[in-house]
Amino acid sequence: MERTEIVSQILAILEDVAEISPEDVNENSVLMDDLDLSSMEILTVVADLEETFGLRIPEKELRNFVTISDLADYLAAHAGE
Repeated sequence: MERTEIVSQILAILEDVAEISPEDVNENSVLMDDLDLSSMEILTVVADLEETFGLRIPEKELRNFVTISDLADYLAAHAGE
């Protein structure tokens, strides 16, 4: 899957979970600071990403997801494994 498609999926999930408009987000947006996501919202986003991409994201990886780019990088590397 292309990175642009991955980012697009992340933005769609953010819009659904936290009502954040895709126009208000870029790859450098920090999940907790810039987007003001709670830890519960982040867990919901991760669960939706797992379902969308058909993978399991280990809990130890969650602390590495600071920006949208971090999520996209992880998904690009692991989707389809």
